[in-house]
Order: sequence, then structure tokens, then C-alpha cells
Amino acid sequence: MGAELYDDGHYTLDVVGAQLGLPGAGLHAYFTRDLLHPPMVPDASMWADGRQWWQGSIQHTIDVGRLAELRDDDHVLDVGCGLGGPARVLVHHYGVWVTSVTNSVAHAATCQRLNNRSPHQRDRIRVVLADGQRQLPAGPFDAAISINMLYQVPNHRAIFARVFDRLAAGGRFVIDDWMLTPLATQADVDRLVAHFQYPYFARTDRVETDLMATGFPTAETIVDFGHIARGPMAEHFERQIQTYFAPRVIADWPDDPVIAPGRPAYGRMMIDEFVQAVNVTLELHRRCHMTYRRVLVRKPS
Repeated sequence: MGAELYDDGHYTLDVVGAQLGLPGAGLHAYFTRDLLHPPMVPDASMWADGRQWWQGSIQHTIDVGRLAELRDDDHVLDVGCGLGGPARVLVHHYGVWVTSVTNSVAHAATCQRLNNRSPHQRDRIRVVLADGQRQLPAGPFDAAISINMLYQVPNHRAIFARVFDRLAAGGRFVIDDWMLTPLATQADVDRLVAHFQYPYFARTDRVETDLMATGFPTAETIVDFGHIARGPMAEHFERQIQTYFAPRVIADWPDDPVIAPGRPAYGRMMIDEFVQAVNVTLELHRRCHMTYRRVLVRKPS
């Protein structure tokens, strides 16, 4: 796997997450206390209180596991695991075993260190450094999940094919991700890339076709969460960032490039850039050029 691995170093120099002991998490270390994405739960009171966002993200992950029909001692493949936050949540809540896959050296190192804090997590979570488009760990797995990461994957069909091969007969695969709709334009993609670097967003009118091309039947369940981004998230997101999270981030990373040139990061600049980036996605949701979906497919028995 090492010869085929390409790590673009995107997370390697993350001093921001490292400030909270979570190198590779970036600002998410402040928002979710891990690298969890995102709290797409229909709870306006959670969105209106930044102190609850991390709990909303945990509930989001639990909901993914519920759709994947996770049961005690299931073996689960987490493709694009980040720092392993979803794996730790699923092990704790469902009693499963998880193989966490990432192509980031920085993420793999932090993931393993965090898992080692608990003997239960250390024993039940295996961290594998690999590019899922080319190779995944040998199965068979009872279920597989992919949470909010396809925009970084150039070849979705390749990764879906690897997952299909590694699932046991009857195995479940849940994709949980933001997706572009048929209304999205190249200009929309260009705006997203300017903030999020990668252009490979899943598309609502292609994801099922891509899954079926690799052997999966039609989706059993598709749940759309676009109304959350158009509703409570749009209403409360920026206010909570500015009033609850910004003071702490700025306290950890004060000043700006003019006042203190040479600092590794600047709190106000990071907050402003993050708000601008997410506001682009909220605008696209409002115009129905983007949505957030959870898709369940099952490998034939």
C-alpha cells in the first residue's frame, strides 16, 4: 500500500488543531472537540447553542450507524476516517469493531494516539494508511461508512468498487455527504474550491449510478438534510461562531499579519475565512444547488 499512497500533506502542518491536542482537526477541534462532521441534526436548540455542537456531531454519527444497522460486534470499515472520531463514537455506542482508513499520515498518527488513550478503543479500532481508490484492507466487513469526504476523492467509482469487494454478502454501505444538485454550475464548483481546495463533490444525480456501476443495487434509503442547512443552521451558524467560538480561537491565536507578522495562525483571519466558506455552502443550499444526503445501499446476498 505504501508505494501507491499519495498524501498531499493537507493536514500535516496543522498547528491550530495541535493547540488542543488534535493535529489535523483544524478549527473543528474547537467546534466538535474532535474531527466530526457536521451536526446535521434537526435540532434548532442545538444550532442556537455552540456549546452543544459537539453533541450534535456525535448524534449525527450515531444516526449514520443506525442507518447502517450496526449491531454489537459488527466489523465496520470507515473510509476516510479523519482523526477516527466517528470510529470512537461507534465503538462506544454500538460495541462494534472498526477499521479506520485514511490517506493522511498526519491523521493516521493522531488517530492512533487518540485511540491509545482507551484500551477499549485501542483494541477495537485498527488504523490503516491507504488510498481507498486503489486498495482497502481485507474484509469481509459487515458494514462500511463514508462521512463527508468524497469531495477529496477524484474517482468515486473506484472507491465504491473497493468497498463493494470488501463487504460481506448483505453488507451495508452508508454514504453521508454534502452533494451538488443538477442545478449546480461550474461557477459554484469554482467558489467551493476556492475555500475547500478540492472539486470532487458527489452529485445527487450521479451517486446512485456510480454505486450501481460497481455492483450495488439501487439505494434502499436516501435521506435529505438540505432543510437543516436552509433552516436552523443558516439561522444560527454565523452568530454562534462569532459569539461563542471566535473569542476562544482569537485568544489562542491573537493579532493579525500586520500587527504580528510571522505567527503560524491568526484567530480573526481563520474565523472570517471559515464563516465565508460555510456561508458559500449555505447560499448554495438556499438556492438548491447543494444539499446534504445520507444514502444506504446493500451488497446482494
